[in-house]
Amino acid sequence: MKTKLEFVANAAVILLAVVIGVFFIKDRFAPSSTASSEIKVGDRLGKIEGWDWAAHDQTLMLVLKKGCRFCQDSAPFYQRLLTQQKQSGSHAAIVAVFPDAADVAKEVVKSEGLAVEVISGVPLEKLNVAGTPTLLLVDRTGKVLKVWMGVLSPRQELEVIKAADCDGGSCREPA
Repeated sequence: MKTKLEFVANAAVILLAVVIGVFFIKDRFAPSSTASSEIKVGDRLGKIEGWDWAAHDQTLMLVLKKGCRFCQDSAPFYQRLLTQQKQSGSHAAIVAVFPDAADVAKEVVKSEGLAVEVISGVPLEKLNVAGTPTLLLVDRTGKVLKVWMGVLSPRQELEVIKAADCDGGSCREPA
């Protein structure tokens, strides 16, 4: 009887470990690009504390979070994007938005070598974003002009650079 009880207890522990492992693996390793985002072109974003839509012609929001492997994989592109912005005199402000606390968000930005303004503590649900990384190009009224999700292809990266290099609809080709 004692061995049967031990067997059932061990089986329950193993089953619980497998269930927890599956949830961890799914959250950590499933590509964010397959996650469906609720945000769409034409949606209007509400006020985000620490940011004024009207103060910028356009805002390119990099929606990221700590521990997001796909955000880390995308960091070299974000570095190139920031360099391109400085060289071209882009009219789009680039800001990294995190659901994480300020100290955590700043640590992530610093570790990835991104010289960008950080807005922290913004729940993904407030932006109607289902996964990270998500990039949103937003106009001065808070209207979403473009949406990109997940790790971007080279073609999509070029789209982001071109879209962020516009002023009132007049686009310049990136260098």
